[in-house]
Amino acid sequence: MAELEQGTIIKLLNGKTCTVDSELGRGGQGIVYLVDYCGGDFALKWYTRDYSDSFYNNLKRNADSGAPSNAFLWPLAVTEKQKGSFGYIMKLRPRGYREFSDFMLAKVQFSSMAANINAAIKICDAFQKLHIRGLSYQDMNDGNFFINPRNGDVLICDNDNVAPDKTNLGIIGKAGYLAPEIVDQKTMPNRYSDYFSMAVILFILFYFNRPFEGKKIAGCGCMTEDMEKAFFGHNAVFIMDPLDDSNRPVPGLHTNVIRRWGLFPKSMEKLFIQAFSKQSILFPEKRVIDREWMTLMIQLRSMLCKCPHCGEETFVEPDSSNQVCLDCGRNIEKPMVLKVDKFRIPLFQGQKIYNVQLPVDGDLNAIVGEVVRHSMTNRLGIKNYSTFTWQAIDPAGDVHNVSPEAGMPIKNEMKIKFKMGINGLIVK
Repeated sequence: MAELEQGTIIKLLNGKTCTVDSELGRGGQGIVYLVDYCGGDFALKWYTRDYSDSFYNNLKRNADSGAPSNAFLWPLAVTEKQKGSFGYIMKLRPRGYREFSDFMLAKVQFSSMAANINAAIKICDAFQKLHIRGLSYQDMNDGNFFINPRNGDVLICDNDNVAPDKTNLGIIGKAGYLAPEIVDQKTMPNRYSDYFSMAVILFILFYFNRPFEGKKIAGCGCMTEDMEKAFFGHNAVFIMDPLDDSNRPVPGLHTNVIRRWGLFPKSMEKLFIQAFSKQSILFPEKRVIDREWMTLMIQLRSMLCKCPHCGEETFVEPDSSNQVCLDCGRNIEKPMVLKVDKFRIPLFQGQKIYNVQLPVDGDLNAIVGEVVRHSMTNRLGIKNYSTFTWQAIDPAGDVHNVSPEAGMPIKNEMKIKFKMGINGLIVK
């Protein structure tokens, strides 16, 4: 299949054309070119190997249906078959985004833990929306993600492998990220294998180590197909499995996970242990699903705070009375907690209450309230940043309207009616 030269005009199925400018990069599937499309700069992925008509038709359907989330660098338009091949147009990756592997190799770091958590939330949201459409990604690995280390924004590429659930068009995936049943060649990729791969990505995002690469692989001289099945198939052992220490991280080799395991709230460690348990390995339908990860990450965002003593980021667990800063080691007084829907929100100064916690559909970062300190009384309260009036019901049963931009005190056993059917309760 011929490579494209500068100035080549490519016809698209939508009746438009694009003009090739220069090569941006290449890989096993094809070459990505910078092209002029509708008067702007875009990327053209041009295939250099044969793909079936089913693959081509699926690509057209994806382009026609549009992206499930703005996190996906989704096919915008598919080319006609020409010059012995075809391809598709997508947006260019903006400046400031780094490859996922750069974080794994410590070539770049998140600007803050808040940015790290935001990246996880973006990934969970993107794949939840993709799965709601009845699609599966099928090839999740470290090459699919570009992340902005400053704010944690995420872009997901290689979306030509996305297909209806339980439909596979020949793309299997990458060892170390694949679900065990795919490694064992028992089935083709699907939504349940996506759940497993997403858990792998999230684990790496926080611990900078793959979840099944411990002392077993460290003692392996050369990785063969049989060894891949042994390490990543149905006999895989999670490096932090509390019931099986046969594959623990190796000191001096797996430094990141050894240092970081134990820093995060127990709720997160518990969900990773569940996600990589023997049950989840052997029974795909028992896996932690995207919605559960999303709930955890939103809760994690609410547990992140600035230490009142040293000002560094640390976590405050809403149900623990023994809070210690991860940086300076000093005790942190347990704050009041707002219970709403599935969430328990510690009410420390600066805490934000988000749309998605009420829950209200919309922007993941949309704020409906914030904990502020009153300039006169020096007491903490909650300011209403939503567009609707709340009702605050104090322990005596008195009702107070809290209009937008107004505030309310934080008192034990105070109830808040945010909207019809959306209620919160403040507790010690």
